[in-house]
Amino acid sequence: MSTPTLVAGVLWLVALWRVPSLRHSRKQRSLALTLVTLAAAMTFEVPQVKEAVDAAAGADARLSPLLKHLLGVTSAAYLLDFVIAVVRPQGLARRTRLVAASVTLPLMLAFYALANWTPGGPVRLGEGRGALFPVLYMTVFTLYIGIAMVVATWLFLGGVRHSRTLLGKAGLGFLGLGTLLGSLYALQRIVFVTIQLASGTSYPALENLLSTTLKQATVLSVAVGVCLPPLSVAVEYVAAWSTLRKLRPLWAQLTEAAPYVVLATSVGRWRVPFRLERCVIEIEDACLALREYVSVDVHAKARRFARQEGVPEQLSEAVAEACWLRVAVHSVRNGERLRGVEYPPLGVTGRDRASELSWLRAVARAYSLPVVALFVLKETSPIPREQGASGRVSSHDN
Repeated sequence: MSTPTLVAGVLWLVALWRVPSLRHSRKQRSLALTLVTLAAAMTFEVPQVKEAVDAAAGADARLSPLLKHLLGVTSAAYLLDFVIAVVRPQGLARRTRLVAASVTLPLMLAFYALANWTPGGPVRLGEGRGALFPVLYMTVFTLYIGIAMVVATWLFLGGVRHSRTLLGKAGLGFLGLGTLLGSLYALQRIVFVTIQLASGTSYPALENLLSTTLKQATVLSVAVGVCLPPLSVAVEYVAAWSTLRKLRPLWAQLTEAAPYVVLATSVGRWRVPFRLERCVIEIEDACLALREYVSVDVHAKARRFARQEGVPEQLSEAVAEACWLRVAVHSVRNGERLRGVEYPPLGVTGRDRASELSWLRAVARAYSLPVVALFVLKETSPIPREQGASGRVSSHDN
């Protein structure tokens, strides 16, 4: 299998994967159309396709380069639309971009039709009135591609710092690298054409090597960049599922003691991030409700007990929280709510999202530890009635 065939195949796989997003947002639609037109353009690099198209159109028509270049310009236009939607949602020179694309495509068609193409290559000064049209054709094509790639590179690389995930940053970085290589592709075309027009000297082998290498590197870098952000979504989905699985036992214990915090609306099992968000909210609501069944003194005792039992310092706070929560669950079963006392603080308060999930996972792990069960056993052991009656009222009084 030739390299052009492999590159075109990879692009078509990525393009077909993104085709369903055509019906989604404008950003996703622009990305899907970028990939489809880029894959179609690279298909005309495959020798068998190129030969078949040129044979069908006639050897003098040279149709495959024209189709490839038109699709390349279209792909660059959609890519600009995509990166602007990602990095500059407020828009950027939309009218100018539409005018540029609307002028470039007709000019390319006109210059291509008027050019006196020779078998030697796409840029040759020949005899007669059509001698300059091949140069004009390549100038229009190269300028559009070059300017579009430079602008896209600036936007992609500038947007890296705004991405919130590592894979998102990497995706924008690869897209920026791809458009940078596209800019170098346009630059080398300009350099070789200038040298040929100025001195009459050409380097077809070197030009073809650089042109092919830069095009293929551009395409593969863009393909990788497109795949990484969705991979980031998949990684986040798996992480949410793992966290949800770890929090479910704690959720079950707490919501059994405070069932009124559970929302009635059902959620599909596949909506894992939403289920995790709901689980966290219900755990926190249950903690708020359960703290009315213990005093801050129980929390202080739990912290001292954790230190006495040799619990590592980084786990002691989570263990103390698990201790008073289990005591509260036990008190709920006995119908004993406290009034007129200071309640324990919630360890989850004042944390950002990542720290909040980390804290709840730590509490969930601690909840089933033997040291927590031992504390609950000591704290809930029967005590003389006159010592435990003060400050307690039936839950039916509230």
